[in-house]
Amino acid sequence: MEYDEATVRFNQIFHPGLMEENMAVVAENKRFVYYTSADTAMKVLRNQELWFRNATAMNDFSEISYGLHLIRAVFSGPEGQRFREAVEDIFPGTIEKADELLAGWERDWQFETYIACVSLHNPEEDKRGRLSMWRAYGDTALVVKNTPLTAITDLLAVYSIPVLYLSEEDLTAHLALITNGILINRKYLQGLGQEKLVAYIHNMLFRFAIATKHPGFREEKEWRLFYRPTEAKSPGMTEEIVVLNGVPQKVYKLRLANDPENGLHGADIPSLLDRVIVGPTEFPYVSHGAFVEVLEGLGVPEAHSKVILSDIPLRVG
Repeated sequence: MEYDEATVRFNQIFHPGLMEENMAVVAENKRFVYYTSADTAMKVLRNQELWFRNATAMNDFSEISYGLHLIRAVFSGPEGQRFREAVEDIFPGTIEKADELLAGWERDWQFETYIACVSLHNPEEDKRGRLSMWRAYGDTALVVKNTPLTAITDLLAVYSIPVLYLSEEDLTAHLALITNGILINRKYLQGLGQEKLVAYIHNMLFRFAIATKHPGFREEKEWRLFYRPTEAKSPGMTEEIVVLNGVPQKVYKLRLANDPENGLHGADIPSLLDRVIVGPTEFPYVSHGAFVEVLEGLGVPEAHSKVILSDIPLRVG
C-alpha cells in the first residue's frame, strides 16, 4: 500500500490516524469478518456477490444522521469556531463555500449512499467468533482476507473506511487535532489554492457523516464499504429492486471476482475466504456439512477445514 505525497499530507491534516490504521491492516495481515444469517451467507457464497443496501435501511436507524448531528453540534461550538478561524486565515470565504457545498450534498449523502459492513477480525476469535456480534447480527460469520479492502484504486468506485466511534466530546478532540494540523501546514494549504482547501474540508465532513457511530458500538470494530452511484458508477456493480424484511428497496450487488482491470483485487471466493464460522444454531453439524459442500463446489481448497463450529455455549432460541 503506497500513497503519493499529496495524499499523505491530506490525510495527516484532515484524517489524523486514518493512514496508520490502513497501513496496520496490511502490515499485520489483519482479516475482516462479515456477520450475517446463514441464509445470507449462503447467498453471498453461491451467487458470489455482496449486497450494498441504502444507508436509510440499515440495522442502525441512525446511520449517517448521527454523524451529521455531531457535525452540527461540534462545529457550532468553541472548537468549531477555532477551526473556522484557522481556515479563514488561509482564504477568507472558505467556510461559506464549504457550507454551501455541504448544504448541496447533505441530503444526497443520507439517501444515496449504499453500504456493506464488515468488522476487523480478532485472531483469538478464529474458533468462536464474537459473542456480541452473534447476538446482534446472525449465526454465520464469513472471515475474509484484506486484499480487496486495501487496494488503492478509483476504478471500482467502491471504497472502504474504518468507522469512527465518537461522542460529541470525542469529535471535539478529533477536530482539535485537525485544526492543529491546519495551523502547522498553513503555507502548504495556501499553496494548493482555495478550491482544493474547500474540497479537502468537504471530504473531511463526508467521512464524519457516513462513517461515524456512537461509541457504544465500538467493540464492533466496523469498516464501512460504501458506494455512491450519484457520484460515480462502478463496473463491478449491478442494481436490483428486492424486498427485504417486507420493504421494497434498491440494492447494489458487487460481483466477487478477481478483476484487477476494474479495480477488484483478489475478491473471488477461493482467494478471499479465510474461513466460515458457524455460530449458535440448533443444527450446527448439519450447517457445517452444507457449507463444506458449497465451498467445495466453488473450488475452495481444504473446504472441510475452513468451516468452523463456534465453541461459544450460547443458548439458541
